[in-house]
Amino acid sequence: MREATFAGAEWLCVLIVIMASVSLGWTPEQEPTVESEVVALEGTVTLATRDAMDALGLQEFQPGAVASVDLTRDEVAAPPCGECEHPLSGIMVQGPVVLTGLVDEAGRLGRIEANLHLTHLMERGPDGFVHREWLLLDWDAGDRSSTVEVLLVHDPPRWLPGDDRSDATLLTTDEGQISRSGPDVLVQSSESGDDVLLACLPDHFLCRATSPDAILTARRDAPRAALTVEAPPSWAQVSMVPGNLSDGGGWAQSLIEVGEEVPNNSTWCVTPGSELAGKTREVITPPSSLAPLATWFIALGETHLLLAPEGVHWTEAEDGDVRCAALTDASGALRLGVAEHPASTVSTG
Repeated sequence: MREATFAGAEWLCVLIVIMASVSLGWTPEQEPTVESEVVALEGTVTLATRDAMDALGLQEFQPGAVASVDLTRDEVAAPPCGECEHPLSGIMVQGPVVLTGLVDEAGRLGRIEANLHLTHLMERGPDGFVHREWLLLDWDAGDRSSTVEVLLVHDPPRWLPGDDRSDATLLTTDEGQISRSGPDVLVQSSESGDDVLLACLPDHFLCRATSPDAILTARRDAPRAALTVEAPPSWAQVSMVPGNLSDGGGWAQSLIEVGEEVPNNSTWCVTPGSELAGKTREVITPPSSLAPLATWFIALGETHLLLAPEGVHWTEAEDGDVRCAALTDASGALRLGVAEHPASTVSTG
Protein backbone atom coordinates (compact mmCIF):
# COMPACT_ATOMS: atom_id res chain seq x y z
CA MET A 1 0.00 0.00 0.00
CA ARG A 2 1.29 3.48 -0.84
CA GLU A 3 0.94 6.23 1.73
CA ALA A 4 -0.75 9.48 0.79
CA THR A 5 1.31 12.51 1.73
CA PHE A 6 0.24 15.85 3.14
CA ALA A 7 2.05 17.53 0.28
CA GLY A 8 0.00 15.87 -2.45
CA ALA A 9 -3.42 17.11 -1.40
CA GLU A 10 -2.36 20.40 0.15
CA TRP A 11 -0.04 21.40 -2.70
CA LEU A 12 -2.18 20.48 -5.71
CA CYS A 13 -2.61 24.21 -6.27
CA VAL A 14 0.76 25.31 -4.95
CA LEU A 15 1.33 27.69 -7.85
CA ILE A 16 -2.08 29.21 -7.32
CA VAL A 17 -1.20 29.63 -3.68
CA ILE A 18 2.06 31.36 -4.54
CA MET A 19 0.29 33.67 -6.97
CA ALA A 20 -3.07 33.72 -5.22
CA SER A 21 -3.38 37.42 -4.58
CA VAL A 22 -3.09 38.34 -8.25
CA SER A 23 -6.39 36.62 -8.90
CA LEU A 24 -8.19 37.90 -5.88
CA GLY A 25 -10.54 40.76 -5.30
CA TRP A 26 -10.73 41.41 -1.55
CA THR A 27 -12.11 44.87 -0.75
CA PRO A 28 -11.69 46.40 2.73
CA GLU A 29 -14.67 47.92 4.51
CA GLN A 30 -14.98 51.49 3.29
CA GLU A 31 -17.40 53.98 1.81
CA PRO A 32 -18.84 52.89 -1.56
CA THR A 33 -16.55 53.94 -4.41
CA VAL A 34 -15.95 52.95 -8.00
CA GLU A 35 -15.14 49.26 -7.72
CA SER A 36 -11.65 48.20 -8.75
CA GLU A 37 -10.13 44.80 -9.36
CA VAL A 38 -6.72 43.22 -8.98
CA VAL A 39 -4.86 43.39 -12.30
CA ALA A 40 -1.27 42.52 -11.32
CA LEU A 41 0.87 41.01 -8.58
CA GLU A 42 4.47 41.50 -7.61
CA GLY A 43 6.50 40.26 -4.69
CA THR A 44 8.36 37.27 -3.30
CA VAL A 45 7.59 33.92 -1.72
CA THR A 46 10.21 32.01 0.25
CA LEU A 47 9.79 28.27 -0.32
CA ALA A 48 10.74 27.48 3.24
CA THR A 49 9.45 23.91 3.41
CA ARG A 50 10.36 20.61 1.77
CA ASP A 51 6.81 20.19 0.48
CA ALA A 52 6.88 23.59 -1.22
CA MET A 53 10.13 22.77 -3.03
CA ASP A 54 8.94 19.30 -4.08
CA ALA A 55 5.67 20.65 -5.42
CA LEU A 56 7.63 22.78 -7.89
CA GLY A 57 9.81 19.87 -8.98
CA LEU A 58 12.80 21.05 -6.94
CA GLN A 59 13.44 17.81 -5.06
CA GLU A 60 17.22 18.00 -5.52
CA PHE A 61 17.48 21.44 -3.93
CA GLN A 62 17.42 22.48 -0.28
CA PRO A 63 14.39 24.38 1.11
CA GLY A 64 14.70 28.15 1.22
CA ALA A 65 14.64 29.16 -2.44
CA VAL A 66 12.90 32.45 -3.22
CA ALA A 67 10.28 32.86 -5.96
CA SER A 68 9.99 36.40 -7.32
CA VAL A 69 6.78 37.00 -9.27
CA ASP A 70 5.61 39.74 -11.63
CA LEU A 71 2.24 38.63 -12.91
CA THR A 72 -0.86 39.98 -14.60
CA ARG A 73 -4.41 38.82 -13.92
CA ASP A 74 -7.46 38.81 -16.20
CA GLU A 75 -11.03 37.61 -16.01
CA VAL A 76 -11.68 35.02 -18.73
CA ALA A 77 -14.70 33.42 -20.39
CA ALA A 78 -14.97 30.33 -22.57
CA PRO A 79 -17.75 28.56 -24.49
CA PRO A 80 -19.22 25.38 -23.00
CA CYS A 81 -16.93 22.37 -23.07
CA GLY A 82 -17.96 19.23 -24.95
CA GLU A 83 -19.88 17.84 -21.97
CA CYS A 84 -21.00 21.20 -20.53
CA GLU A 85 -24.42 22.83 -20.56
CA HIS A 86 -23.22 26.29 -19.48
CA PRO A 87 -20.47 28.73 -20.54
CA LEU A 88 -17.27 28.81 -18.50
CA SER A 89 -15.80 31.68 -16.49
CA GLY A 90 -12.74 32.20 -14.36
CA ILE A 91 -9.36 33.92 -14.11
CA MET A 92 -6.02 33.73 -15.90
CA VAL A 93 -2.68 34.54 -14.27
CA GLN A 94 0.49 34.85 -16.34
CA GLY A 95 3.97 36.32 -16.24
CA PRO A 96 7.60 35.69 -15.28
CA VAL A 97 8.68 33.80 -12.16
CA VAL A 98 12.33 33.76 -11.10
CA LEU A 99 13.55 31.15 -8.60
CA THR A 100 16.80 32.12 -6.86
CA GLY A 101 18.81 30.74 -3.97
CA LEU A 102 18.63 27.17 -5.30
CA VAL A 103 21.25 25.12 -3.44
CA ASP A 104 21.80 21.45 -4.34
CA GLU A 105 23.31 18.67 -2.21
CA ALA A 106 26.82 19.63 -3.34
CA GLY A 107 26.30 23.23 -2.22
CA ARG A 108 26.16 24.62 -5.75
CA LEU A 109 24.01 27.70 -6.27
CA GLY A 110 21.55 27.99 -9.15
CA ARG A 111 18.51 29.86 -10.45
CA ILE A 112 15.58 29.17 -12.75
CA GLU A 113 13.77 31.68 -14.93
CA ALA A 114 10.28 30.61 -15.95
CA ASN A 115 7.00 31.87 -17.35
CA LEU A 116 3.75 30.87 -15.70
CA HIS A 117 0.39 30.61 -17.45
CA LEU A 118 -2.35 29.52 -15.06
CA THR A 119 -6.11 29.38 -15.65
CA HIS A 120 -8.91 28.45 -13.24
CA LEU A 121 -12.28 27.88 -14.93
CA MET A 122 -15.72 26.93 -13.63
CA GLU A 123 -18.92 25.74 -15.27
CA ARG A 124 -21.54 27.53 -13.19
CA GLY A 125 -25.22 27.58 -14.04
CA PRO A 126 -27.61 30.49 -13.46
CA ASP A 127 -28.85 28.70 -10.33
CA GLY A 128 -25.46 29.15 -8.65
CA PHE A 129 -24.37 25.51 -8.88
CA VAL A 130 -20.87 24.69 -10.15
CA HIS A 131 -20.76 21.45 -12.14
CA ARG A 132 -17.09 21.34 -13.18
CA GLU A 133 -13.83 23.09 -12.37
CA TRP A 134 -10.52 23.14 -14.24
CA LEU A 135 -7.00 24.11 -13.32
CA LEU A 136 -4.80 24.53 -16.41
CA LEU A 137 -1.10 25.10 -15.74
CA ASP A 138 1.62 25.80 -18.28
CA TRP A 139 5.05 26.11 -16.63
CA ASP A 140 7.62 27.24 -19.23
CA ALA A 141 11.06 26.76 -17.67
CA GLY A 142 13.25 25.32 -20.41
CA ASP A 143 14.13 21.71 -19.67
CA ARG A 144 11.80 21.83 -16.67
CA SER A 145 8.74 22.89 -18.67
CA SER A 146 5.53 21.02 -18.02
CA THR A 147 1.79 21.17 -18.52
CA VAL A 148 -0.84 19.98 -16.05
CA GLU A 149 -4.60 19.84 -16.59
CA VAL A 150 -6.87 19.14 -13.63
CA LEU A 151 -10.61 18.47 -13.97
CA LEU A 152 -13.02 18.17 -11.04
CA VAL A 153 -16.55 16.93 -11.65
CA HIS A 154 -18.88 17.96 -8.82
CA ASP A 155 -21.65 15.44 -8.16
CA PRO A 156 -23.68 16.80 -6.48
CA PRO A 157 -22.82 20.24 -7.85
CA ARG A 158 -20.93 22.75 -5.71
CA TRP A 159 -23.13 25.53 -4.33
CA LEU A 160 -21.62 28.94 -5.12
CA PRO A 161 -24.30 31.64 -5.33
CA GLY A 162 -23.54 35.05 -6.81
CA ASP A 163 -20.16 36.72 -6.58
CA ASP A 164 -19.91 36.78 -2.78
CA ARG A 165 -16.50 35.33 -1.95
CA SER A 166 -16.35 36.43 1.69
CA ASP A 167 -15.75 33.93 4.45
CA ALA A 168 -16.02 33.85 8.25
CA THR A 169 -12.46 32.55 8.50
CA LEU A 170 -11.20 36.16 8.31
CA LEU A 171 -11.19 38.44 11.34
CA THR A 172 -11.09 42.21 10.92
CA THR A 173 -8.52 43.90 13.18
CA ASP A 174 -6.77 47.27 13.40
CA GLU A 175 -3.91 45.77 11.37
CA GLY A 176 -6.14 44.43 8.60
CA GLN A 177 -7.94 41.15 7.96
CA ILE A 178 -6.26 38.12 9.49
CA SER A 179 -7.06 34.41 9.23
CA ARG A 180 -8.88 32.76 12.15
CA SER A 181 -7.44 29.32 11.38
CA GLY A 182 -4.97 27.61 9.06
CA PRO A 183 -1.76 29.33 7.99
CA ASP A 184 -1.30 32.93 9.09
CA VAL A 185 -2.57 35.36 6.46
CA LEU A 186 -2.79 39.13 6.92
CA VAL A 187 -4.30 41.40 4.27
CA GLN A 188 -3.69 45.14 4.46
CA SER A 189 -4.79 48.01 2.24
CA SER A 190 -2.16 50.56 1.29
CA GLU A 191 -2.67 54.31 0.81
CA SER A 192 -2.57 53.78 -2.95
CA GLY A 193 -5.54 51.41 -2.73
CA ASP A 194 -3.50 48.32 -3.51
CA ASP A 195 -3.62 45.22 -1.29
CA VAL A 196 -0.63 43.83 0.58
CA LEU A 197 -0.68 40.13 1.46
CA LEU A 198 1.56 38.81 4.24
CA ALA A 199 1.16 35.04 4.38
CA CYS A 200 2.61 31.74 5.51
CA LEU A 201 2.80 28.51 3.54
CA PRO A 202 0.28 25.86 4.68
CA ASP A 203 2.81 23.50 6.28
CA HIS A 204 5.28 26.03 7.70
CA PHE A 205 4.14 25.77 11.30
CA LEU A 206 6.76 28.16 12.75
CA CYS A 207 5.82 30.96 10.35
CA ARG A 208 3.80 33.97 11.49
CA ALA A 209 2.33 36.86 9.52
CA THR A 210 4.73 39.19 11.35
CA SER A 211 7.60 37.33 9.64
CA PRO A 212 5.87 35.80 6.58
CA ASP A 213 6.95 33.46 3.80
CA ALA A 214 5.15 35.63 1.25
CA ILE A 215 5.09 39.40 0.80
CA LEU A 216 2.91 40.19 -2.22
CA THR A 217 1.40 43.43 -3.49
CA ALA A 218 -1.79 43.17 -5.53
CA ARG A 219 -2.13 46.15 -7.87
CA ARG A 220 -5.65 47.46 -8.53
CA ASP A 221 -7.23 49.24 -11.47
CA ALA A 222 -10.60 49.75 -13.11
CA PRO A 223 -12.43 46.55 -14.13
CA ARG A 224 -11.69 45.25 -17.62
CA ALA A 225 -13.71 43.13 -20.00
CA ALA A 226 -13.17 39.38 -19.74
CA LEU A 227 -10.85 37.77 -22.28
CA THR A 228 -12.22 34.98 -24.45
CA VAL A 229 -10.29 31.71 -24.23
CA GLU A 230 -10.81 28.22 -25.61
CA ALA A 231 -12.72 25.61 -23.64
CA PRO A 232 -10.52 22.97 -21.95
CA PRO A 233 -9.96 19.67 -23.77
CA SER A 234 -12.54 16.96 -23.23
CA TRP A 235 -11.84 13.85 -21.18
CA ALA A 236 -12.86 10.51 -22.70
CA GLN A 237 -12.76 6.85 -21.74
CA VAL A 238 -9.81 5.06 -23.33
CA SER A 239 -8.61 1.46 -23.31
CA MET A 240 -5.83 0.44 -20.94
CA VAL A 241 -3.48 -2.52 -20.58
CA PRO A 242 -1.68 -3.51 -17.35
CA GLY A 243 1.74 -1.90 -16.99
CA ASN A 244 4.06 0.12 -14.78
CA LEU A 245 4.58 3.85 -15.10
CA SER A 246 7.94 4.82 -16.57
CA ASP A 247 9.25 6.50 -13.41
CA GLY A 248 6.93 5.15 -10.76
CA GLY A 249 4.37 7.93 -11.08
CA GLY A 250 3.99 11.70 -11.29
CA TRP A 251 3.06 14.14 -8.55
CA ALA A 252 -0.58 13.06 -8.85
CA GLN A 253 0.27 9.79 -7.11
CA SER A 254 0.58 11.54 -3.73
CA LEU A 255 -2.97 12.88 -3.83
CA ILE A 256 -4.64 9.77 -2.53
CA GLU A 257 -4.18 6.66 -0.38
CA VAL A 258 -4.82 3.45 -2.30
CA GLY A 259 -4.89 -0.27 -1.59
CA GLU A 260 -4.79 -3.42 -3.70
CA GLU A 261 -4.68 -3.46 -7.48
CA VAL A 262 -7.96 -4.35 -9.21
CA PRO A 263 -8.59 -5.58 -12.79
CA ASN A 264 -9.45 -2.84 -15.25
CA ASN A 265 -9.23 -2.38 -19.01
CA SER A 266 -10.20 1.28 -19.35
CA THR A 267 -9.54 4.71 -17.86
CA TRP A 268 -10.09 8.41 -18.57
CA CYS A 269 -7.67 10.73 -20.36
CA VAL A 270 -7.43 13.77 -22.64
CA THR A 271 -6.08 11.67 -25.54
CA PRO A 272 -9.06 9.77 -27.00
CA GLY A 273 -8.16 6.88 -29.26
CA SER A 274 -4.89 6.08 -27.50
CA GLU A 275 -4.23 2.89 -25.57
CA LEU A 276 -2.58 3.58 -22.23
CA ALA A 277 -0.58 1.34 -19.90
CA GLY A 278 -1.16 1.59 -16.17
CA LYS A 279 -2.81 0.26 -13.03
CA THR A 280 -6.05 0.67 -11.10
CA ARG A 281 -6.22 0.42 -7.31
CA GLU A 282 -8.92 0.58 -4.68
CA VAL A 283 -9.30 3.91 -2.91
CA ILE A 284 -8.70 3.86 0.83
CA THR A 285 -8.74 7.60 1.49
CA PRO A 286 -9.95 10.11 -1.14
CA PRO A 287 -8.23 13.47 -1.65
CA SER A 288 -8.63 15.76 1.35
CA SER A 289 -9.93 19.29 1.01
CA LEU A 290 -7.64 22.23 0.38
CA ALA A 291 -8.70 24.00 3.58
CA PRO A 292 -5.28 25.49 4.47
CA LEU A 293 -4.72 26.72 0.94
CA ALA A 294 -8.24 28.10 0.77
CA THR A 295 -7.31 30.68 3.40
CA TRP A 296 -5.06 32.40 0.85
CA PHE A 297 -7.93 32.65 -1.63
CA ILE A 298 -10.55 33.71 0.90
CA ALA A 299 -8.23 36.37 2.29
CA LEU A 300 -8.38 38.25 -0.99
CA GLY A 301 -11.84 37.23 -2.13
CA GLU A 302 -11.08 34.66 -4.85
CA THR A 303 -13.11 31.53 -5.42
CA HIS A 304 -10.73 28.71 -4.54
CA LEU A 305 -10.53 25.34 -6.25
CA LEU A 306 -12.60 22.83 -4.27
CA LEU A 307 -10.86 19.45 -4.09
CA ALA A 308 -13.10 17.01 -2.23
CA PRO A 309 -14.33 14.36 -4.69
CA GLU A 310 -15.49 10.88 -3.74
CA GLY A 311 -14.45 7.78 -5.64
CA VAL A 312 -13.74 4.07 -5.30
CA HIS A 313 -10.99 3.48 -7.91
CA TRP A 314 -7.77 5.37 -8.68
CA THR A 315 -6.09 4.75 -12.04
CA GLU A 316 -2.73 6.02 -13.27
CA ALA A 317 -1.72 5.36 -16.87
CA GLU A 318 0.43 6.81 -19.66
CA ASP A 319 1.21 6.51 -23.35
CA GLY A 320 4.63 8.18 -23.46
CA ASP A 321 3.38 11.70 -24.17
CA VAL A 322 0.90 12.20 -21.36
CA ARG A 323 0.22 10.66 -17.96
CA CYS A 324 -3.39 10.57 -16.78
CA ALA A 325 -4.64 9.91 -13.27
CA ALA A 326 -8.37 9.34 -12.80
CA LEU A 327 -10.58 9.00 -9.74
CA THR A 328 -13.81 7.19 -10.64
CA ASP A 329 -16.96 6.30 -8.72
CA ALA A 330 -18.70 2.92 -8.48
CA SER A 331 -20.34 3.41 -11.88
CA GLY A 332 -17.03 4.26 -13.57
CA ALA A 333 -17.85 7.96 -13.95
CA LEU A 334 -14.94 10.40 -13.74
CA ARG A 335 -14.78 12.53 -10.58
CA LEU A 336 -11.20 13.85 -10.70
CA GLY A 337 -8.78 13.82 -13.62
CA VAL A 338 -5.13 14.93 -13.71
CA ALA A 339 -3.34 14.98 -17.07
CA GLU A 340 0.38 15.61 -16.73
CA HIS A 341 3.07 16.16 -19.32
CA PRO A 342 6.10 15.42 -17.10
CA ALA A 343 8.90 17.93 -16.78
CA SER A 344 12.47 16.97 -17.66
CA THR A 345 15.43 17.11 -15.35
CA VAL A 346 18.04 19.85 -15.65
CA SER A 347 21.46 20.09 -14.04
CA THR A 348 22.49 22.87 -11.70
CA GLY A 349 24.30 25.76 -13.30
